[in-house]
Amino acid sequence: MPALDATLQTLASALRNHTRPGAGLWDPQDHTATPPDHYGQTSTALALTLLHGDDSAAARRALDAWQALSPQARGHAPFNRFLLNLLAEHSARNPNGGQETKALRALARQCPLARRYPSNNWVLLARLCELQEASASHCERATKRLQRLFTAWCGTDGGFIDYPARPNPARMGATPAAYHHKALYVAVMAAEYGNPGDWQPVVTRLLQWSLNTWDGRGHVGGLGRSSHALFGDACLVASLILLGAGQEPGRSTPAGRMLQGILDRWHEQSRPDGLIALNPADRTTPGCGYDSYMHLSVYNAWAAAIVAWAQDRIAHDGRTSIPINLAAFEPQASNGPDAAQFRVGDPDAVFALVSNRGQPPQAFSRSEVELRYAGGIPLHLTWQGLPLCPAPVRESRQALEENPALAGWTPIFECEGMLYGLTDFERSEIKHEGRSIRIILTGQPRALIRPPARGLGPRALAALDWRLLGGTLGRKAALRRPKLGQVTGHLEWTIHQDRPRVEQILTLEHRGGQVVRYLNPGGHAVTSPAAFDSSLVPESSHAAQGQTPVIDGWLEPALPSATANAIGRSLPPIELPYGRYHAVLIVTWKSLQAARESR
Repeated sequence: MPALDATLQTLASALRNHTRPGAGLWDPQDHTATPPDHYGQTSTALALTLLHGDDSAAARRALDAWQALSPQARGHAPFNRFLLNLLAEHSARNPNGGQETKALRALARQCPLARRYPSNNWVLLARLCELQEASASHCERATKRLQRLFTAWCGTDGGFIDYPARPNPARMGATPAAYHHKALYVAVMAAEYGNPGDWQPVVTRLLQWSLNTWDGRGHVGGLGRSSHALFGDACLVASLILLGAGQEPGRSTPAGRMLQGILDRWHEQSRPDGLIALNPADRTTPGCGYDSYMHLSVYNAWAAAIVAWAQDRIAHDGRTSIPINLAAFEPQASNGPDAAQFRVGDPDAVFALVSNRGQPPQAFSRSEVELRYAGGIPLHLTWQGLPLCPAPVRESRQALEENPALAGWTPIFECEGMLYGLTDFERSEIKHEGRSIRIILTGQPRALIRPPARGLGPRALAALDWRLLGGTLGRKAALRRPKLGQVTGHLEWTIHQDRPRVEQILTLEHRGGQVVRYLNPGGHAVTSPAAFDSSLVPESSHAAQGQTPVIDGWLEPALPSATANAIGRSLPPIELPYGRYHAVLIVTWKSLQAARESR
């Protein structure tokens, strides 16, 4: 694929230009060497060895910089071990590479593997490393161990559950799209080390889920942390290459078109220095829409390494490992009751991914509010490929309290110093009504922040969790978030399939007790018209029962979403009245509709 070849060569040149003697890979965004406890150096070594040859001086600088670190400083052991194993396999193909191969395998063994990690995707990668290194007699055992994890961590809709390690079958767990793509990549890579046919059922389910979250152009997913991140993109791209989506006849299939769409978006995300911005928003607003663990140098090196390895593997063998017919895969409506998200509409008109009942967040702190797993919100909405609604966000408690419009579509409330959000729903239903789709959800607001630790015992336990347990107790608390018991919410969405218009009906029942403040009446999130065309002006109306529609007075802060040019909108806070509160929110894009009708 010309686009793929050009992307890899540009990335390789950028990585080479960002390596320095003694420091190895340099991060131009952090203005320092790539974080030592990540895997930027080993990724760079693999990528530049594959793309610039075994004698690449920049590859050697990166590997030397990593090797010079103390074992305690390295971190991310499964990633580094995996990459060093791939580098050793490449070296082994060289008739004179025996000593180098031996040295690389010894370096890989310096990266210890644990049985458990906070995120399930780390466990998958660690077990894949064991499969990489398994002898012929132990390969089957390592394969079955890895497959058992996929069985335990794949939901009924095929999505990979990244948290918790023991998901509740009734409510499952958290499925961030980026780490679903990583799970797909692990499964595809596992087929390289065992019987490929054994992995066909797993890969089939995971690939279908990814296709179901594709908007027909360049965005795939939007649920959970690392939304639209380069890391997850790279895992999906490498998987598609290994499955033959970059070769004929795979290029003409939906999987092939999805691959091309991501590459086209990467081109749009390209920075002047040749690196790819970490997400679509990062290209125009550096630092926007991603977590502190994401680094420009690391994810670019990771993308270059695993995509180059996949391309090299296909180029040498000329075939895919897993016997999958890509022509048999089509995006499907994922509208079952257990689906993590509803796929509705048509990419050539209105397309929407709407989260279903909500998922437990993978972070539950006292200072940060995680809304990227919330139920009942548009995770991604497009009109003829144009993004209209951005991915949800994680924001500080202070920022959200100062400007509740940052919550986007999620209704949020304050009661006795605690923040709650209508993020989880006990019941959901989807109905097709002519050319529109109605989604109905019912639930109670849940705590968005952990209650403060009061008293000597709770404070000591919190300190112990932070210092010695790695936040284990805090993550478990995310599964038991308190409810705002005196409030019940009923949410109805209507999405029109042939015109850019969405309608939201929110009914709240306040049964009395404590005073509850509704912080963001009419809250919603859209993309700024400046990003596309001056005629793209979202028009919103918010009507409460017994009142005339309100069309003025909207608060409009910039939203730190992974989707470019996002803004949150809401009216000022109100005290939620006792009894029934009913509101209708209508968001339309009239200029887009008019443009279509004029053609």
